[in-house]
Amino acid sequence: MAFTKEYTANIVLNLDQVRQMQRAQRNVYDKGLVEQNTNALAAALSTSLSVIGAVFFKYTAPSLAAGIASLLVGMIPSEKEALKSLVINGYWEMGYLQDFLEDNQGRYDLINVKFPFIEYETKGIRFITGKGVVVEVHSTSGGWMLL
Repeated sequence: MAFTKEYTANIVLNLDQVRQMQRAQRNVYDKGLVEQNTNALAAALSTSLSVIGAVFFKYTAPSLAAGIASLLVGMIPSEKEALKSLVINGYWEMGYLQDFLEDNQGRYDLINVKFPFIEYETKGIRFITGKGVVVEVHSTSGGWMLL
């Protein structure tokens, strides 16, 4: 069993990064947690390289894929199911951030989001587990504004 901790942390993102982050988390769920296919996961994550380190703590697609595979080996079935539920919830909630930025294109170009994470400390991997709270937005005309 891996040691875990749950916490919140802020990440500043633009629309493209939100899309990449959402895609990466979906690929982690589909190819890493459900299929458990390390090679397919590494290949899928290669399209999201700019956000992998900020979100998951691993800085290459192969290292993240291998870390997830290693993590799953030490988990009992109920732990795996709980992780799947947390990861898919995080993925789902990211869609609302994408909607927000798309709905406000021309107004905001960056958002500072406080995300809930679960971190598997011994593996050096974390996952977004739920709804991120937009703390502030960056106006396209310049400057940060609190929400």
